[in-house]
Amino acid sequence: MSDCLPQLTHEINMPNITAILIDSREPDSVKNLKFGGLPTMVTFLETGDIRAVTDDLHTILVERKTPEDFLDSLKDGRLFVQLGRMAQERYDQQLSGSPITSWPYLVVTEPFTVDKNGKVVTDRGVTGWAYSSAMGAILSIQEMGVFVVFAGGASDYENCILRIGRRDRTSVKNLLPARPANILGPKATFLASLPGIGIERVQDILAWCDNNVGHALIGLTDLTINAPIGVGMRRNIKNMLGLEEHQSLELVEKEISANG
Repeated sequence: MSDCLPQLTHEINMPNITAILIDSREPDSVKNLKFGGLPTMVTFLETGDIRAVTDDLHTILVERKTPEDFLDSLKDGRLFVQLGRMAQERYDQQLSGSPITSWPYLVVTEPFTVDKNGKVVTDRGVTGWAYSSAMGAILSIQEMGVFVVFAGGASDYENCILRIGRRDRTSVKNLLPARPANILGPKATFLASLPGIGIERVQDILAWCDNNVGHALIGLTDLTINAPIGVGMRRNIKNMLGLEEHQSLELVEKEISANG
């Protein structure tokens, strides 16, 4: 019996969530969760889908993704922007020497499975994603300071949040993430939205065009010059912008009269 006492004491002293904010853009199935009777409020959250406060004065930020949401937001570049904003709060605390009270989590509602060809399988069936690529993305997310947790299915999401809240955070060392997130500015965000660009190529393009988005658009739609991306990708950008093969963009300077 005495062997059980240390574990029992440890469980009793665990922190707990005292209140939960739920983003108003979440589906009703999440907004209606009771979280064991905890005080909850549905409101607009600038970052994350859930913001929970614990009785040890920490804040838990949660971005919820189904496996399908995870892959879709990874493909269009939204995922790292969303998670980067969450990580920034903790990162700022670390740099300033303040107490670390912010804990960002990505909760994927159920684990990924993999087929015999190494492709990710979700409720939609076999996807075009390599399992190794999905796991590589998760490693990148953790390297930027966001903790990744897999729930045991949609019905386990509520309990998953409560389990995160009960974790002992006093014994964790406060270390800077291996690769802090770099939040994209408006210029980078615009260019990253072009077909085939994404967040991986956008910094090279901004350096190539000397941070001038107008020059970037001219170069990325010109098939005759050397550019950081291939001709096929530039054709896709031209098509998206409604340009024909023989058409191009250019800057035209106009004279300004004395009267303006």
